Amino acid sequence: ERERRRREDKRVAFGRVMYKACEKALLTITRRGADVVLKTQNARVCSFLSLERGGGATLGTRRHQQVLAFKCFASSSASGEDEQVEKNQKNKTQQQDFKWKRMTGGIPDAMKVSGEDSILAKDKGGVRILTLNRPKALNALNQTMIYTLYDYCKKWEDAAMVSAVFVKGEGKAFCAGGDVKAVTKRYKNGEKKEVLHFFKREYQLNQLIATMRTPYVAFMDGVTMGGGAGISAHGHFRIATENTLFAMPECGLGLFTDVGATHFLTHLIRYELGLFMALTGARIRGRDLTEIGIATHFVPSFKLPLLEERLSDIRWGGRDAEIISNLIEDIAEPHGDVELSEKTPTHPIVAHRSEIIEVFMLETVEEIKEELRKRAEKGSAWSQDAYNAIDRSSPTSLKVTFEALKRASTMSLNDSLQMEYRMLHRFMEGNDFYEGVRAILLDKDNAPVWKPDTLESVTKEMVAEYFAPVEEELLFSSDSSNVKSRL
Repeated sequence: ERERRRREDKRVAFGRVMYKACEKALLTITRRGADVVLKTQNARVCSFLSLERGGGATLGTRRHQQVLAFKCFASSSASGEDEQVEKNQKNKTQQQDFKWKRMTGGIPDAMKVSGEDSILAKDKGGVRILTLNRPKALNALNQTMIYTLYDYCKKWEDAAMVSAVFVKGEGKAFCAGGDVKAVTKRYKNGEKKEVLHFFKREYQLNQLIATMRTPYVAFMDGVTMGGGAGISAHGHFRIATENTLFAMPECGLGLFTDVGATHFLTHLIRYELGLFMALTGARIRGRDLTEIGIATHFVPSFKLPLLEERLSDIRWGGRDAEIISNLIEDIAEPHGDVELSEKTPTHPIVAHRSEIIEVFMLETVEEIKEELRKRAEKGSAWSQDAYNAIDRSSPTSLKVTFEALKRASTMSLNDSLQMEYRMLHRFMEGNDFYEGVRAILLDKDNAPVWKPDTLESVTKEMVAEYFAPVEEELLFSSDSSNVKSRL
């Protein structure tokens, strides 16, 4: 058994070097008849692969080299990097004649990359890795990404050969939220059904992540806001780093905390802390996010590649969340003990937790705002910041969000998402969402004109209308009976 593992580790290491060498254009792989031919000018690659520098080498000496060479060659072909290979692959006759075809299945570490440009899917042993690939847009979720994520998660929900699903973001952000500029533009242009269906599928994705049996791991390295919280906070494992910046800023945009946030802000953490985050749009860093319980683990960003490698070594051993938890905990460090190059001050949600609870347990938004004003006058810096955030937010969004979190605190995830879908219909027909997008994201004058423009003008009757049933309600294909135990 030890010898078998040693050979497998050697085989996997060989494949990884070849894959990275191909990625960096240090190695070319072609096929000549029935042989796989490697060429490289790089001395280190030559040494590792035992090749002659500058000259081609035909693999035929070691079976594992032949296998992984062909897998690398096949992956290159699938991505269109070698036109000749792709042409040959499409030729069924040549495929049948290829003498190594019996070796193309069952490779433990196939390292295949596929999927839409905005979502990259990678198979690694028993795990599946999804990468959000819109770094210039901070990986903001568009319709294609939502539909693709849903399809992959649905396919892997009960897949016997999938041990876990990992989701990460390309670049400096995990996911900055949904593409609200595109959404508001499409809705104004008459694509109402399409926009509502987009949100419906997004909420169904949030529910699927929360209920899927296959362990779901989110690497929240970087900006994680709005829709990004929806595809991370509902998962089994939420990994925060020193780069994590988590927030639900919807009230400042004239919307409300959706994507199931009404549920996880009242079930993952204490209700008053969730209300504080929802009404103020507070931005929480990785250490503090782990402290309050939204993130399950804190891992310094320089350890993420190691963590991914360790987790990717999981083979087809079943969907065992405990094994994954143990692997993460071996690498994760106590968030209070990690020394990084840049130290950030502790967020008020941790440093002034008891005070925040005292304020946000009050019965109305008006009372909360007034109490914050009084404390700010006495010199409380966090109260002043919270007061300013509430003061510049949409009064309608604040009062509707307040009522939504109060209701969701005793609701299941399914009921919370259905409630949010009803609320969404009213916001899409109102004024403030469009005005917030214009002022914050389009014109960037930061001077939205809210209607109504004061908290007192938003009556209980107006708030109640946001929770009325809609003609086409949100439905799910699976229940959320296992969500409570996970949270």
